[in-house]
Amino acid sequence: MEKTPEKIRESDLYNLYPTDLLVTGFDIIFFWVARMVLMGMYNMGAEPFERVYIHGLIRDQFGEKMSKTKGNVVDPLDLIAKYGADALRFGLAVQTVPGSDIKFDERRIEGYKHFANKIWNASRYVLMNLPEGFEVKEPTETALRPEDKWILYRLNETVAKVREGLKDFDFSKSAQALYQFFWDEYCDWYIEFSKDRVYKGEEDDKEAALNTLVYVLDRALKLLHPFMPYITEEIWDYLPTKDRKSISLSEYPKYSETFKGFEEDARAVEFVKVVIADIRNFKNMLDIPVTKKLKAFYRAEDRYTETLLEEFKSHILKLARLESFEPADGRPENTLVVPIKGGEVYVSIEGVVNVTEVKSQQLKKREKLLKELKRVEAKLNNPNFVQKAPKHVVEKEKEIYEELKLELQKVENVLKLLEG
Repeated sequence: MEKTPEKIRESDLYNLYPTDLLVTGFDIIFFWVARMVLMGMYNMGAEPFERVYIHGLIRDQFGEKMSKTKGNVVDPLDLIAKYGADALRFGLAVQTVPGSDIKFDERRIEGYKHFANKIWNASRYVLMNLPEGFEVKEPTETALRPEDKWILYRLNETVAKVREGLKDFDFSKSAQALYQFFWDEYCDWYIEFSKDRVYKGEEDDKEAALNTLVYVLDRALKLLHPFMPYITEEIWDYLPTKDRKSISLSEYPKYSETFKGFEEDARAVEFVKVVIADIRNFKNMLDIPVTKKLKAFYRAEDRYTETLLEEFKSHILKLARLESFEPADGRPENTLVVPIKGGEVYVSIEGVVNVTEVKSQQLKKREKLLKELKRVEAKLNNPNFVQKAPKHVVEKEKEIYEELKLELQKVENVLKLLEG
């Protein structure tokens, strides 16, 4: 930096120049970025930054560029007041796909407000059940069950995905991995697995569950912090794992070779999750209330499947809302088949489902859907409609077409189930 004047050398500019990264949109690469490089080289004798991250533009929901003239501008302060800064930040991060613009839809931000509520409620569950003075240990120092090892294994996989996404500036990949892990795996599955142990488990078993809950929550909040800084800071301040003044000063989670070794237990729990999900889906397809407890039986084709079904029987009974779950040599009367890997589950429909009546209803529904699908398909195949109709009208018809296809697939699945 020989060209740098004396007064600049003594300023913060000299100490902070050059920076590592410039974040900008593609539309000003020539007008701004290139000139910054030229001026930096001329005045400071060095490039102003090592790398440039070029993101897409935020457009309206129809893909049009936002402008005051068109009246499609969105004020982020209004969105923050309505949904919170964390929801807005996370919603934009999820949609920041390399090489693509964002078609901004406020409904998605509302969805991530619900995600923030989910984080808050899950944290309340953990904190409300922690005894005073609870000391968090390394997970391997407690009596871990397979479901504990599963969530630790999934946490480890999530750490790897998030760090890889951040390293590659693929923020959407990182955000989606965090969303899926926290909502689908930690909240919807692990917290449900833990409840019996937390509320009425033996001392060692309860301690292991609580320890795992806090340990995973701590790491998940740290992973989420760059995306949702406010709620994660607030919650982390209450955790017994707090070891810094701020979560932003704590160490970012790293991949663990120890948790990598829990793969076999993780595979077993994934199998049980699928069994539970398939039984829940069975109820949903036949419009059986989720709370309705049914009798069920199972037939295992191998010893491994039989062992898993027996070992996790209490979880299957509770989470699939079953009255009973017993082995059977063949298919009992008045049951329908739910195929599973390595066997079959037979769910009793006695006094609950009239197969003939349901089948007739579904056949009528299929006929109606096929007619509607044909009408929309003809519309979309008409060049005059596609070329002359407003863009948002065409997009709406495409959405209707996809929804009809999905609904038809559901009907086909129910008919297939009834045939079984």
